[in-house]
Amino acid sequence: MFFQKNRRLMMLLGLLWVTVASVADSEKSFYVYNAANGLADNSAQTVNCTKTGRLVITTMGQINFYDGQKFSFIDPTTENTYPLSKYDGHAHLYFDKHHHLWLKKRHSLTCVNLTKEVFVHNIVDEFKELGMTDKVEDLFVDGNNEVWLLTEKGFFSTGNQKYYQVQSKMNLQEMDTYGDKYLLLFYDNGQLDVLDLGTGNLVNSVKAYDDHKAGKYNQTSVIRKVGNIYYQIRNGAVNGNSVSTLLRFDIDKWKFDTILELPYYLSNMVERDSLLYVASAYGYWTYDIPTGKLEHIEQLKMANGPMLLTDINCMEFDLQGGLWVGTEKRGLLYARPFPTPFKSYTWTDKRALDISNLLDRQPTPATTYRGMSVNCVLHDSRGWDWVGTPVGLQLYQNKSNHLPQLFTRNDGLLNNVIHCIVEDHEHHIWVGTSYGVCCLVIENDKVRYINRYNQWDGVPNESFVNGRSMLLPDGEIVMQALDHVIAFNPSKMKTLDDSVKFKIYPKLIRLLVNGNDIGTGQKLGGNVILERALTRTKEINLNYDQNSISLTFSGLNFFRPQQTYYRVRQTGPGRNGKWEVFTPYNSQGLVDRNGLLHLPMASLEPGRYTVEIQASMLPDVWETVPYEWIVNIYEPWWRTTGVLAILGIVLLFLLMIYVYLYLKNANLRARRISGEMGVIRRIRTFVERCDAKNGSILEPQPEVVAGTFDISGDFSPEFIEAMIAVMPTVAQKREKPLSMRELSNVAGLKLDEFCKLIASNIYKNPRPIAMQMMLNRAADMLLRNRQKDIAEISDECGFISPNFFIASFYHKYKKTPEQYRYQK
Repeated sequence: MFFQKNRRLMMLLGLLWVTVASVADSEKSFYVYNAANGLADNSAQTVNCTKTGRLVITTMGQINFYDGQKFSFIDPTTENTYPLSKYDGHAHLYFDKHHHLWLKKRHSLTCVNLTKEVFVHNIVDEFKELGMTDKVEDLFVDGNNEVWLLTEKGFFSTGNQKYYQVQSKMNLQEMDTYGDKYLLLFYDNGQLDVLDLGTGNLVNSVKAYDDHKAGKYNQTSVIRKVGNIYYQIRNGAVNGNSVSTLLRFDIDKWKFDTILELPYYLSNMVERDSLLYVASAYGYWTYDIPTGKLEHIEQLKMANGPMLLTDINCMEFDLQGGLWVGTEKRGLLYARPFPTPFKSYTWTDKRALDISNLLDRQPTPATTYRGMSVNCVLHDSRGWDWVGTPVGLQLYQNKSNHLPQLFTRNDGLLNNVIHCIVEDHEHHIWVGTSYGVCCLVIENDKVRYINRYNQWDGVPNESFVNGRSMLLPDGEIVMQALDHVIAFNPSKMKTLDDSVKFKIYPKLIRLLVNGNDIGTGQKLGGNVILERALTRTKEINLNYDQNSISLTFSGLNFFRPQQTYYRVRQTGPGRNGKWEVFTPYNSQGLVDRNGLLHLPMASLEPGRYTVEIQASMLPDVWETVPYEWIVNIYEPWWRTTGVLAILGIVLLFLLMIYVYLYLKNANLRARRISGEMGVIRRIRTFVERCDAKNGSILEPQPEVVAGTFDISGDFSPEFIEAMIAVMPTVAQKREKPLSMRELSNVAGLKLDEFCKLIASNIYKNPRPIAMQMMLNRAADMLLRNRQKDIAEISDECGFISPNFFIASFYHKYKKTPEQYRYQK
């Protein structure tokens, strides 16, 4: 009752402990990211930044991932929720060393497999993998990313597979390990037990406050370790109203101190640059760790102007120092690491009128240069002339130079129409264009690079006025636009300070294969390309016909995405292996306005390709280790090593068979040729023996004496006819040897018929054929020379006697030689 009546008084007392919000935090300007931007829900429960800069946001039931351009999220189902009987707090997110993300909320637990970015469907199996088969009542992850499980048997370490005893009558709300020495157990009544990690024995026990406060702040607890100090938020309720306290525990002194007590809840903490940020029901608090100074930022300044009073569930800093705030109903709020350096004033503001009066007092701006019409001219401290034209910025470094150096959008300008030019105290050149402001950073008398500023940086999205700019004595630059006047001091701009070097890291966020957007587990052509989540994939394996791909990378540059530069080196078939720098202005769209790199790799030959990438906020500073991705394009199955080996073996086997058959055929052919030549020699001998002109004497054979007179012998008529036909050819003198085919053609027979005919007769006595040939010769002589004596003819034809000639002639022609001579 007392508390209810004096709630406002307690709040005022609490505010007496703090000073007014610092300029830096009060000037933070927040941008909104909500469901309209792709966030799954407008209630952001937790926000965490991974080691590479990616954001993980939990909303009401979903896990969201933000890559600098878009949100993606996964939904849980009833099958992957595990009951936690001992946890009664708000959303609490843990990352463990086994690539798991654990999210526990009031009496429930879900788990995400980060390698695939999917919810685990059976958490019991995950517990078994961690060595636990009993029912788990609560789960924690310590500062070393080791999982601890609370069961009825005790507090189980999955790291050393050992149980530790906990207070059974108190609820364990938080824990951590301090080095490899202590186990810290934070209970709901404000008690802290310190156990020896080696023995499990109690080393010390400390209470944060008395029993009265123990019942007051017993609902939820959150801890944050900074150095050797633990900061703890404790929440509770008095008569149904939220109360909270912020505690500080020094482990070296074994002592708790109360920093803050409030009549509303505190949600979460994050530390950066020795400043502790504490989220609350009304904005957030900051606690300066070295000085102990407390400040309350109750209302947040929005980028579009108004102030916002909102509750905050969580806070997180990205790798660039940007602050992300999760709210209950307004989604995510983002504040850049530095407030915008550009102050914009409308014509209703007195400051705008004062600046306009200063600009009026300047000399009339030049509108011509070297006989040409221009928008503006600046003669700088180096003696250089800078000329603003509708087609770019011209630089004349000496009077004799008639061909100026020209700077356009291809060199980094936001727009080619240059309206005003100013030199700052560091001798850098600032230009106002029809779209945004650009700064040419000059070192060693050369333009090193161009910084660009547009509406994202607080520059009005409108054209500037020709010649209406100047440098004020305090280093501030003023420029007049159509509806606004802007003022900024380059010396206070962190984007120009080389001492502030943001390290950004490329992350693969999209994969297209043959024009298809590929997700985890998705099949293309029967091939699952991504077994793991794309952001966890370092090697991509593709078939030979999946050889046109596009890789999209994000530099996770939340601060100034338009100032993201990439350095890329590709090795593999047809790649030169040289580093190439891609910028938002010279890459033909490969780096878009959101700072994403789209890297096409088309018509890839089979082979292994390596893509190395670095990201930076400066085009010539590459301080991070290159990230590497590998793309394997497999050979077609018929060109794989195994198939080629089998094909080689088959070809070798066929070659051996061919050689064997060739040698065998060659042998057979040689034998056939040898046999054929032998037959031809036999035929030649046969013909010579048959030739009547060889001087052989024909005399009666025994069968003739016996009365059996057959001049044809046992030769077939076909053989006799064939031999008579081939004899002239055989008798000819030739350079080329005869063949059986040639003789068969002369005889008018098929080769096989001729060979069979010769084989069956060639080895017989040739006398009958010789007899016939001589009788034919005698018949011819009888007709051609009728005066020649019969005895002479008989002798010339080789008969042993005229009588044997007459008898033989009669046997064939049925006429005597004399009768044959005068038959006509």
